[in-house]
Amino acid sequence: MSAVPSAPTPSQAAPRIAVVVPTRDSAPQVGRLLDSLVQQREGLEVLVNEDERTSGPLAPALPAFHARGLDVRLARDNPSRAAGRRRGVRLTSAAVVLHLDSDMTAGPGLLAECRRLIEDEGYDALVIPEVSVGVGFWARCKVLEKRCWDGDSAVESLRCLRRELYDRVGGHDEGLVWSEDKDLDLRVRATGARITTTRSVLIHDEGRTTLRAAMRKKAHYAATAGRYAARHPRHFAAQAGPWRLPVLAARAWRLSRDPVLTAGLLLLKTCEFAAAGAALLAAVLPGPRRGGGRG
Repeated sequence: MSAVPSAPTPSQAAPRIAVVVPTRDSAPQVGRLLDSLVQQREGLEVLVNEDERTSGPLAPALPAFHARGLDVRLARDNPSRAAGRRRGVRLTSAAVVLHLDSDMTAGPGLLAECRRLIEDEGYDALVIPEVSVGVGFWARCKVLEKRCWDGDSAVESLRCLRRELYDRVGGHDEGLVWSEDKDLDLRVRATGARITTTRSVLIHDEGRTTLRAAMRKKAHYAATAGRYAARHPRHFAAQAGPWRLPVLAARAWRLSRDPVLTAGLLLLKTCEFAAAGAALLAAVLPGPRRGGGRG
């Protein structure tokens, strides 16, 4: 693992909040995220944890952000998203941690609100609403899906919390890909932590989504769904059960009044369910024996 040191800034001496961003081959997206943080840089440190297998290192882009006063460092210790988050936190020193994805940007005033709610109003952790944007029909379906689950505690997860609390619950589970963020959310809530939702939002760029890519992504996540389901069986059933489709359909129709978009969303989720189910079965069922290898 290697790290690129940041240029000295006033906020570096005593950062109040650390933003941790795991990433892989997403330099343009990370650039947009950092740009959204420049105007909110007071008392802030940023740790971008890049996959060491990446083909597009971010180091050359960082001096421009240093020159704009952003305390940002680069690490290369990110074998998976959950591991990238957990290992990234270890390299920060702030008392509050905010976990972001590389395809997000911070809405105006988000960091100031996070500081106020935790430092001044005494909250332990924060859920931050997401507003999705994207290009093409399937991205529009994703945008509609996010709107359907606004405020749904079975879907939304906290992203900002006290560092002490994060360490106390053990941070992200590095063995999870499926819902690693919700796993952390549930373990934090089990402590009785005081949690609220911000007014400020995150902008989540879905990009140009395709049906095939969405299915492949869901299948990848499902590889560790069994571990998550064993730990949170009731929540897994509520989150992943096909009976959510009628609820989604009703909400989608009410929000959009667009039959084509609603039908597209249902097709998208049905295909994602099918891809995830096939991947989960492949993970738990014994495979064919090959030679003297394991079955």
